[in-house]
Amino acid sequence: MKILFFYTHNQSFLAAFFKELLLTLQDKGWEVQVFSFKKVGNTFTDPLRIDIKKKQNYLKNTIEVFKAIRKYKPDVVVSNFSYVNQAILSGKLLGVKKNIVWFHTLTEQLSPRKSQVVIKSQFLKYASEIIVNSDYLKTDLIENYSISKDKIFSIPFWSSLENYNSKRERSNKEPLLKIGCPGRIEDVKNQQLIIESLKDFKLHISYGLYIAGSGDNEEFLKSKIQNYNLESKVHFLGVLSIEEMKLYYEEMDIIILPSKFEAFGLVLIEALSMGCPVLVSENFGALTYIKDRKFLNKYSFNPKSSNDLISKLNNIFANEMDSSDYFIDIYLTYFQKKEIIAQVEKVITL
Repeated sequence: MKILFFYTHNQSFLAAFFKELLLTLQDKGWEVQVFSFKKVGNTFTDPLRIDIKKKQNYLKNTIEVFKAIRKYKPDVVVSNFSYVNQAILSGKLLGVKKNIVWFHTLTEQLSPRKSQVVIKSQFLKYASEIIVNSDYLKTDLIENYSISKDKIFSIPFWSSLENYNSKRERSNKEPLLKIGCPGRIEDVKNQQLIIESLKDFKLHISYGLYIAGSGDNEEFLKSKIQNYNLESKVHFLGVLSIEEMKLYYEEMDIIILPSKFEAFGLVLIEALSMGCPVLVSENFGALTYIKDRKFLNKYSFNPKSSNDLISKLNNIFANEMDSSDYFIDIYLTYFQKKEIIAQVEKVITL
């Protein structure tokens, strides 16, 4: 069986997930081909066959997608993000029966015009199946795009960092409490909530907030930090590589993830897989897979309320955080790689 997968081949965590998934399918006997657009074209054959074409305008890109499907004659096409409309249209014209969309983004995150939603709805209706990464997204597609629930399958991600797990025990007895906040620095990521909370949060030890990532909201955050005289406590680390993120999670005593909403939230399961304590916005799609009531009650908070975040922080420090093993167990219980791969195989072989 041949599978042609359209995604952007780069150094992102999502690309790392897709690469590991496709390598596993390849080991299981699938003939796997990846197609990607980037600034410069290239071709790789080991360990995956990857065909990279130079990204051009929409029409030329559509022609390249069409040519790829015609060339490789796949039994299954899977596409995501900007490849979806082109892959569905080309697959329809070329008679591909198994044309799957892997959808990642909530409508709230895209803020699309009504016309864009209508157009996307028409394309999605031609998909044979749609994989989403949370029940939040499934509901979104049903309510906003009028997609039948029977063709939508919720499948989580696993963490590409899980093989690096150090299971290091952390202690608040260290002289400096290291608070981490990884992710794009955008309004929706809500880092300002942490800043608002820290100005009123009284700790008996010194602390530092380490923000990993970059984005349009960085200058706004820095102005808030300056207004609250927190310059000595807040540090911007920029974009970190996968290996650097592994070290980052090992260094942090707690990770706070305050996003206003997340379709899934890879950063949560990355932290869990590294055994790092987390406080996470209750609007993370990944939480829909976790059934542990203690975790949900103790380690999630309302991203609209600095008081709730402060309350959860106080509760954790008053009663002590759970061990590294507790967070690893949460990850291994609800995001098992073998089960996720089995779910994907079930969808692509329906």
